[in-house]
Amino acid sequence: MKPTYRTLKVNAAILTLALLAACGTSSVYKEETFSKETPYLKNFPKSASQACEAARFALLSQGYRIEFGDDLNLRAKKDFQPDDDINATIDFDVTCKATGSGSTVFVNAVETTYELKKTSGAASLSVSGGGIALPWGKSTDALVKVAGKTIEDEKFYKRFFDLLATFLAK
Repeated sequence: MKPTYRTLKVNAAILTLALLAACGTSSVYKEETFSKETPYLKNFPKSASQACEAARFALLSQGYRIEFGDDLNLRAKKDFQPDDDINATIDFDVTCKATGSGSTVFVNAVETTYELKKTSGAASLSVSGGGIALPWGKSTDALVKVAGKTIEDEKFYKRFFDLLATFLAK
């Protein structure tokens, strides 16, 4: 029995759906552990405002720009260009909370990567009757976000907290 056009069409649709289902990404919340052990906080025997001021000095000393800040919260940013066509930023958030024995500093950093994408177009000018065409090209460059991820590296946060502690000791 020869397959009909309709049968081939249905089989192609089923195969396409199966391939699309295989390409789907799983939900990331399933991997979230909510562990008690976390690199994102550290306790200090100083007030919350003192801890946040030390965090501000630590970030400023490393070339971060403070984009927002008050006594207990701040947001800082640093730009990087690891390659000619790639830019990256680290957005760093700090929240300081008072505790019975001092304060807890909560931090979170997100690395975002942008890639330079070039788009080009062409246009021409024609003069009627003479058949003259003057072609010219147009190219546009744009930074396009290609990745963004919370930094999870414990050593990264340890280095920050160690530097913060040195400013608290001053």
